[in-house]
Amino acid sequence: MNQEDKDLQDYYENLLELFTTVGWKQYVEDITDNKEMLQDITTIADEKQFWHRRGQLEAVTRILQYETSIKNSYEDFTEDSNA
Repeated sequence: MNQEDKDLQDYYENLLELFTTVGWKQYVEDITDNKEMLQDITTIADEKQFWHRRGQLEAVTRILQYETSIKNSYEDFTEDSNA
């Protein structure tokens, strides 16, 4: 394994460890609650707020998908490393 692969392995392992912590689980729970609140379109007063809210929802969605994305990337990395 070259140094770049070793660094990438460490990167993935650090993130996978992060995902097992209570703090991460609490953070995801808080973000999930925020997403539900942001999806309430009845509080949007105008088009400007609509586009702002859409951007907020996109950011929150990316955060909520981050763990799955990293796990999938790590799986691909390990498969490529073993090939």
